[in-house]
Amino acid sequence: MRPISHVVVNLCVDTLWRVRPYARRSPHAPPSSLPTDDNATDKEELTALRALIRRFPYWMQGRALVAKISLEADDIATAYAEAQALLALAPGGSHYHAVALFDLGRCFLRRHDAASALAFLDQAHELRPQDPRIQEERSAAIVVQGDKVRALEILKTIPSTELSAEGKAALQWLAGDA
Repeated sequence: MRPISHVVVNLCVDTLWRVRPYARRSPHAPPSSLPTDDNATDKEELTALRALIRRFPYWMQGRALVAKISLEADDIATAYAEAQALLALAPGGSHYHAVALFDLGRCFLRRHDAASALAFLDQAHELRPQDPRIQEERSAAIVVQGDKVRALEILKTIPSTELSAEGKAALQWLAGDA
């Protein structure tokens, strides 16, 4: 069991991270339009997150955010490292344990290792059976393995209101093949 100080530190760091965008804005700056360079924003955010993680290595939310942003930026190595660290930190059965398993599954899927991806995604599904994102990624791994019928069955179990745009497209594509 971790000392209580780690719980307090995590709460403090989470609060600091949430107020960070407001603290950095100057009161005289006009509202900006949508950013044109998402990579610059992501790099800036990653730099800030990494600095906080170096200072507070037990901050699970920060590690989950770094893994998510890294996957979106196609930096699989960083996402994998952060997901592994999160898996080691998170208590078994917790939300962050499921997030780590989900991110590891996504990393393996991006590396075209569907069997390993499915192993991690199945573990995440056991912890969070109602999460549509996990179901969609499981379906994708199953498609890569070549079982389109089983993938279609999985996608059909997700309510259409909870499917992402990619999930809806996959459902249409798989239903057209069936």
